[in-house]
Amino acid sequence: MSRQYSISELATEFDITTRSIRFYEEKGLLRPTRNGQTRIYSAADRTKLR
Repeated sequence: MSRQYSISELATEFDITTRSIRFYEEKGLLRPTRNGQTRIYSAADRTKLR
């Protein structure tokens, strides 16, 4: 199984806000899976943020 990331991990790594990541999700650029209300981002989502 590939690595999974939380929204806060990605925000910290790329020095952006969690709101920015949610904005990208709203625009269809990222498609995280969910575990309850927690967003789980894939390695592919991480690559898109680079």
